[in-house]
Amino acid sequence: MSDVVFVLLTVALFAVLALVVRAVEKL
Repeated sequence: MSDVVFVLLTVALFAVLALVVRAVEKL
């Protein structure tokens, strides 16, 4: 796995985590 792919996966993971946090705060 290249470093670029690893970075993209990490950024995507943080993005999903942020969306979950926002969704929970709206409840």
